[in-house]
Amino acid sequence: MIRNEKDQVMIKRLCFILLLLLSGASHGRDFEDSYAVYGAGAKTCSIYVRAMERGGPEQDYFIDWVIGYLSAFNVIMPDTYDILGETEFTTAQNWLEIHCQKFPRELVITAVARLTEVLYPTRYQSGLKEPLPASESTEKPEATLNDVKIQ
Repeated sequence: MIRNEKDQVMIKRLCFILLLLLSGASHGRDFEDSYAVYGAGAKTCSIYVRAMERGGPEQDYFIDWVIGYLSAFNVIMPDTYDILGETEFTTAQNWLEIHCQKFPRELVITAVARLTEVLYPTRYQSGLKEPLPASESTEKPEATLNDVKIQ
């Protein structure tokens, strides 16, 4: 249980550092441009796609990992209440599966980091669950997740 505001700030900072270390956008890598990845994020997209097709515990393993990554993203990223915004989780899963089919050798963490890059402009920036008015927002959404083509 988080006891005070100071503890909350410290936890947010630690989560931010963790996400940076695990995300593809991080500069927190070693001299060989590598970083440690744990859990389902260290698997390849081909394994992810196979798990989604088969279902069961292996599918749950990947889904839980993605949910954890997205939740951590919400905690540590400034001006982010919900990275999914109005996007349903199943829509994000479908995008991720299509992306992984196209890039089977890519790591899941890299694919999920790309997903967050695509979702970022349409995220909810506050608990009001609506984007800030255009005059207050620093980013302008270019497209929804359904509009973005996987390259």
